[in-house]
Amino acid sequence: MAPRRVLNRERPEVTPLNDQASTETDQMDVTAPPMETLLKRFQYFKPPTLKGFDNAIGCESWLEDIDQLFDSLDYSDDRRIRLVIHQLQGIAKRWWISMKNALENRGTVVTWSLFKTEFYKRFFPVSYRKDKGAEFANLKQGNLNIEDYVSKFDSFLNFAPPFSENEKAKADQFINGLNPDIFTLVNIGRPDNFSDAMN
Repeated sequence: MAPRRVLNRERPEVTPLNDQASTETDQMDVTAPPMETLLKRFQYFKPPTLKGFDNAIGCESWLEDIDQLFDSLDYSDDRRIRLVIHQLQGIAKRWWISMKNALENRGTVVTWSLFKTEFYKRFFPVSYRKDKGAEFANLKQGNLNIEDYVSKFDSFLNFAPPFSENEKAKADQFINGLNPDIFTLVNIGRPDNFSDAMN
């Protein structure tokens, strides 16, 4: 597996916009900043762009970088979906406009998780997804420290939809990959979701 790409550019420190920091509740908040203000603030952090011609590893790096920025800014699903279009160019932009319209016409609520699922289907060859899925199924902590194991596990989830959509299965897969000493400590609490297992 290729090493994860490290960003060469530094991003300015992320600070909330007054008392209007992005939260899950601000979707309905009439005091939320208008789109122009939101876009200007987002562009300040120099988010990466994607044309769609990149290889699978380049596409994966882009998604990891944009997802990391959205997480740092604590943006809601609604904001992520509204802003991501500005970071897509060329065939990537045409693909997403078409996909979003098709999903909305079917009455599907477009979430960030759904965007990522559709993104992986479009920009990752089936063989690549199968290889990643197999790596995920056999993933063990081994010589990795716990932070690296969590990071690797999390990155593979995109290639294993049955696990990513089922909290109990995800927790079980995560716990079963831990080294025996840590496995015993974590399993005592019998966590039934991924978040509890990591904690």
